[in-house]
Amino acid sequence: MGAQLDVKMLEGLMIIAVVIVFGLWQFRSLRRDREELQRRKAEREKGQDQR
Repeated sequence: MGAQLDVKMLEGLMIIAVVIVFGLWQFRSLRRDREELQRRKAEREKGQDQR
């Protein structure tokens, strides 16, 4: 009975770890996309200033 409880606990911890890793990955991806959009916007504005 104790071994089954340990397996269930490990499964739960693994699920929590996967959710945390996925959340961190999404957060970094969103931040990178936002930085890319800001860079493109700055390039567009810089291009319009030169015209």
